[in-house]
Amino acid sequence: MQQMRPDERREFQRLTVNPPIAGMLGSHSVAIHEIGVLGARVKHDDDFDSDQLDLRFTYAGRQIEMRCQVVRTSGGAAESGLRFVAAIADSGDKLRDMLGILVGKEIDRRRTSPGREPLPSHNVDGDNTVRGADAGFLTYRFENGRWSKRAVFLPEQPSTGFTVARTSDSDEMQRLCRVYEASDDEGRRLIRLFAELSVSDALAIPPVVPS
Repeated sequence: MQQMRPDERREFQRLTVNPPIAGMLGSHSVAIHEIGVLGARVKHDDDFDSDQLDLRFTYAGRQIEMRCQVVRTSGGAAESGLRFVAAIADSGDKLRDMLGILVGKEIDRRRTSPGREPLPSHNVDGDNTVRGADAGFLTYRFENGRWSKRAVFLPEQPSTGFTVARTSDSDEMQRLCRVYEASDDEGRRLIRLFAELSVSDALAIPPVVPS
């Protein structure tokens, strides 16, 4: 699998998990504080004996197991960042399902909180620039009080707006645009994480191939 540069990894969002999810990283107990499509942040007591370990945890009665690379450790070996390099069995699908549930709940919670009602939606102007039939993603940008969208080849998340799979439901995208307009910076970050779930098949972590 192609390695991602450090600056590319920063473009992907992680969801703060509260309360943290208990899990095992190899033989070490960990608490998952943040998790996303491509990685997680965990806290732990022990030093790891390898930088390639399997993360195992349970959500809604379903076990998820991801092969990880420990990419950084800080705070006196108390906190580590993990990059997912392979999904064990169908854990990739289970992870996306879990994130979809958690992110959707958080977006709805923020949307219905006092003072966070969605604003009236602006029309989304289409970009008719020829991008090619194989452009599989749509980027929605919110600039100068107006939305625009265009087909793109790479699922990169813009700084103002979000990118989704081209097959995403248009009514759902209009709802996301309205919620994005009414959100603060953290709410908009959550929407970009939600959008990443729609493109995660293109970024899919490969399953472990049995030996």
